[in-house]
Amino acid sequence: MYEAREQEDILQELQAASGTPASKIEGTFENDMLAANSLEFAKVEVELEQAYKAAFAETSWGDYLTMIAAQFGVDRKRAGKAKGIITVTGTGSVSKGSRFATAAGVLFAAAQNVDAVGSADIPVEAVLEGAAGNVAAGTVNVIPMSIPGISAVTNKAPMADGYDEESDEALLKRYYIAVRTPATSGNVYHYFNWAMSVKGVGNCKILPLWNGPGTVKVLIIDSNGQTASRELIKNVADYIESVRPIGATVTVASPVPLGITVSVAVKGALDKEACKKAINTRLAKTALSATYLSAAQVIDIIMNQSSVEDCDNVLLNDTPRLSIGADVLPVVEEVKVSALST
Repeated sequence: MYEAREQEDILQELQAASGTPASKIEGTFENDMLAANSLEFAKVEVELEQAYKAAFAETSWGDYLTMIAAQFGVDRKRAGKAKGIITVTGTGSVSKGSRFATAAGVLFAAAQNVDAVGSADIPVEAVLEGAAGNVAAGTVNVIPMSIPGISAVTNKAPMADGYDEESDEALLKRYYIAVRTPATSGNVYHYFNWAMSVKGVGNCKILPLWNGPGTVKVLIIDSNGQTASRELIKNVADYIESVRPIGATVTVASPVPLGITVSVAVKGALDKEACKKAINTRLAKTALSATYLSAAQVIDIIMNQSSVEDCDNVLLNDTPRLSIGADVLPVVEEVKVSALST
């Protein structure tokens, strides 16, 4: 593997190769001339090393990795804007592009002109792309501009379908799957690659013959590790329908959330929110593949939390081992903590 040499090493080689009898100690003309050249040579070698890494998928990054993957038909999934419905209170005209926001400053724009009489529902889209636009219900409550007659706003349901641009890690994973697996003639790998190529899909699982001969079920979750929205499910179904072999009956679905309450007795102090986030991060990595969640797995996570000395009596929905079906997506909703008796 190519590695750039240090400037000092290049200088020593130049000095050794120089045939002149002149002094080469620091401060002499000979040394200054060779040092200036060695610095430029070192810059070139750094660029060559970067070019070497950029040329191969394993060590590539950014736009270079995007171009490598695109050569094999694997396009990086771009970011998407969150969408949803807001409800305004008042009587007035809301023009397309009118702004609404959360207290944290996440901006949304009206997708169409709407005349409100008392109240009205308005479709909106996040101004910026990314998962940050997937805000919870009731959080779009700020009107950062003057809209005559409109006095209040809220969103009754969460915003959805906001996605960050596909990471290098995720793109590299899809690239390797595409070039290393025999995707052909509508086999499992073909359906996997088709589903994963749709913007917003974070992972998927293919269930062949799930309802008899000629049937295929495609289970997907979104890029945020959550249950896919109806729009995303439809996008995947429409795309697969356009490329699948004739005769296959394809069903696209997303696992429904399975709420989990974790109960644990702790010696020390446990940050409930940090613990919940850590467990959900682990669950997101094993989504669609894990068949169970055990107390032992959760204990491992809890014991890695700061200020926890010991723990015991870990239960998941009142059981030490929770089975996870293919049609559910486990999510920790609550962590209950009690003192560990000594």
